[in-house]
Amino acid sequence: MRHTFIILFTLLYSLAAIGQRQCGTAVALQQRVLEHPSLQQVIDNNEKKMQLLQQRRMMRVQTEAVPQNVTIPVVVHIVLDNPDLVTDAQVMSQIAVLNQDYNATNPDVSQVPPVWQPIIGNSRISFCLAQRTPGDEPTTGIVRVKTAAGQSFSISGGAPDAKYDQTGGSDAWDTQKYLNIWVTRLSGNYLGVAAPPGNGYPAEQLGVVVLYTAFGTTGSVGRIYNLGRTTTHEIGHFFGLKHIWGDDGGTCSVDDGIADTPLQGDNTYGCPSFPKTDNCSPNFPGIMFMNYMDYSDDACMHLFTAGQTGRMRDVLENIVSSLMASNGCTPVVLPANDAALTAVSGVTGKLCDNRILPRVTLRNKGTNALTAVRILYRLNNGALVNYNWQGNLPSLQSVDVPLPASQVAVGAYNLQAYTQSPNGQPDANVANDTAASRFHFDAEAQLPFEEGFEQDSFPPPGWDIYNPDRSFTWERDRNVGHNSKASALVRNKGYNVNDQTDDLITPVIDPQAHDSIFLFFDVAAAVYSDPNMTGNVWDTLQVLVTKDCHQTGAIAYSKWGKYLITRPTAVQDEFIPNNNEWRRDSVDLTALVGKDKFQVAFRNISNAENNIYIDNIRIVTKDINPDLRQAGVLIHPNPTDGLVWISFYERPSDLQQVNLYNAAGQLIASKPGNAVGPNNRMTFNLVNEPNGVYFVKLIYRNRANTIKLMKVR
Repeated sequence: MRHTFIILFTLLYSLAAIGQRQCGTAVALQQRVLEHPSLQQVIDNNEKKMQLLQQRRMMRVQTEAVPQNVTIPVVVHIVLDNPDLVTDAQVMSQIAVLNQDYNATNPDVSQVPPVWQPIIGNSRISFCLAQRTPGDEPTTGIVRVKTAAGQSFSISGGAPDAKYDQTGGSDAWDTQKYLNIWVTRLSGNYLGVAAPPGNGYPAEQLGVVVLYTAFGTTGSVGRIYNLGRTTTHEIGHFFGLKHIWGDDGGTCSVDDGIADTPLQGDNTYGCPSFPKTDNCSPNFPGIMFMNYMDYSDDACMHLFTAGQTGRMRDVLENIVSSLMASNGCTPVVLPANDAALTAVSGVTGKLCDNRILPRVTLRNKGTNALTAVRILYRLNNGALVNYNWQGNLPSLQSVDVPLPASQVAVGAYNLQAYTQSPNGQPDANVANDTAASRFHFDAEAQLPFEEGFEQDSFPPPGWDIYNPDRSFTWERDRNVGHNSKASALVRNKGYNVNDQTDDLITPVIDPQAHDSIFLFFDVAAAVYSDPNMTGNVWDTLQVLVTKDCHQTGAIAYSKWGKYLITRPTAVQDEFIPNNNEWRRDSVDLTALVGKDKFQVAFRNISNAENNIYIDNIRIVTKDINPDLRQAGVLIHPNPTDGLVWISFYERPSDLQQVNLYNAAGQLIASKPGNAVGPNNRMTFNLVNEPNGVYFVKLIYRNRANTIKLMKVR
């Protein structure tokens, strides 16, 4: 069971280092590989790329004596139950430490032993607190987010919960332009964890997380780890550095990939005396315990080597070079009058109504209060729709503005909205005036409805995909199908994040007053873990009915684990079904659909098991007996030879009791009104009763209905 192993691994690793420096970067990467084995190839490829860049750097003729000085904008997210525990002064003290450590100007660099003084590295990388937001507004570069009392975050997966608003953290600023640092409480005795580029982390998770008591040199900082070296260490990981001992557990089998750092068996705790030797470097000068990438106390960390700074420059210049071009350190000068549109809402993706109600977010990016502005929008190349907004919007504030409604025909649309004449003056920055949104309004589908994914377009015309994390989602497999050439699937085995939801949604379907709606589809699925395992969290396939354009949905079908799979044994490779590894499933949608227009959503909930396929979707109708429609209730078969069904055209809300009597008036069976099943039926069994006349009495809240029934053999 992969998930249980990860928990035990993390627990054991943490217990071993209580009270000592503990970095979670290597642990988090190992956990991710255990959960997503395919990531190992990504990590290996990244390491090969680093080695190749290092070789090229060593071989090429330098056109400059030294690398250029660069300054990287930093945003610090303080995510705590009391964010004021980390003061602005504490943040600035950490930035000062980084600028010294990464430029070899730290006062204690003089404590590096003479044998290693010649190889002290200067990365020429400096850091500034961001002066402008991604939206080009002034900022201090510090974001404070209040969490629940005592909340801490696990380093598992790089502490992702600290990095999203929706999980109690703080959303990253554009990681191509800013180095994001999250300062928070970490569980498990960890001081920090990095999510470096090139190792399979989602872009919005890149950066470092640091324990708030090991951040900076003042304020809430604790003892021992009080000189800011934890952040220096974690940013070293971000720029491609490994622990100096190579995380090989003391075997001397793995190096850190840097030529000028001595081979080292294991991490160092405390503040040793020089020289210190070990099993990997038994002779003078021994191991470089004062390197920032070891585990020594802050007071005994003094240097990066030239090889380490070279590797960091390789990463900066070749993998995250956009940080070098960022204008995040440049202060913003606001003009007097600047109206901006930051978003369009209400008209995005698939619409299920031809009447559109667009809204825009208007933001005042000028110093003057915004009292009037003209807002216009157009659909494709159509006529302009005009709205004159008036109000009193202070500087750097936003307001949601509804625009005039329109009606659209079936088709795809690009809505462009823009502002003009803020406060009756020319707009100082026309570059931020425009916001756009794409949407489509599709023709309704008719029943019977069929889809086999045989056409090249995906999703098929009129269908839609809901993919909130913009990662793995439904796709078309053009080589695998059930008695066909194609199908739809989600590759759960390669999914990086658990419990993510992805929906494949049909067009809007009109039931056309039919009595019953049934769904049939073929499914093929497998799991990575032992399907008989208990307590595991499985991939799940659900079918939902939505009648409000996917805003809400009712579950009609839900299967996982051994109830879903079509190959009974675990599959460690990517599952590709044979033609006999498909199952035909059916779902009665009648009760959820009613008489309303609807869509069906096929929902995949990923938990890193294996692929799920669907094919040959068919939604059909089945009309009810016209006698039942007319009478509202029907007893059949009548006469009967045993089993008898009482069917209702519509589920009776006021039915209290159903009694069955023989010809002598004796009660032989009774059921409560809530015994009516989901198919609007109730069943009685007369197999052991004699032939003759019977009476079914339906007792409603304010009335009763008696129907005669015959039993014959």
